[in-house]
Amino acid sequence: MKSLHLIQLLHIWNAIIGAILLGLLSGVSSFIKWFINNGSAIAGFGSFTTFAYPATFVYMFIPTISVIVYSLILAFDSSPKYKAWLPSKTMRSTIVFFTAAVFFAALLPVLPDADVMTDGSSIECLWTNYMQWTTIYNNPIAFPWVTGMEKACSLFKVADAFAWILWLGWLAQSVLYMRAAHQTQSFIKQ
Repeated sequence: MKSLHLIQLLHIWNAIIGAILLGLLSGVSSFIKWFINNGSAIAGFGSFTTFAYPATFVYMFIPTISVIVYSLILAFDSSPKYKAWLPSKTMRSTIVFFTAAVFFAALLPVLPDADVMTDGSSIECLWTNYMQWTTIYNNPIAFPWVTGMEKACSLFKVADAFAWILWLGWLAQSVLYMRAAHQTQSFIKQ
């Protein structure tokens, strides 16, 4: 097997961290759905479909899927191995754009009032007592689903930590691409 360039290894790392983050976000989604489905059935709403997710969850979910796909594609690109490889301005701009998207995905959950679904920051989990069902049905033995929002909140906090780790990976990726462009331009001038 041919050796991989540092840029390729970092893309693989980012894809793995992104996949873990996607799994965490899927867990958040399933716990919220479990809470809403059971709470609505007990409250007499029947099949009640509503959007009870924090908005910053969506802001994190979309860039996560994008960076996984982009990282996997670029992990198989062997161009960085060549000494005269010059990443295009479009490529460098795209890498910086993805770095910024992941930064905002990690930052928005901790910013107060960045989420339209809750007061304060969404990481504080004020969105967990949807329709007061946690207060009304506060008996996890009789209603095991009542813990769904708390579990979703815990996973959301872990997901935000992984979003910050993913951002650091993409920040390193941006630095490597800019450095590669600078080194290649210096190499070509010589």
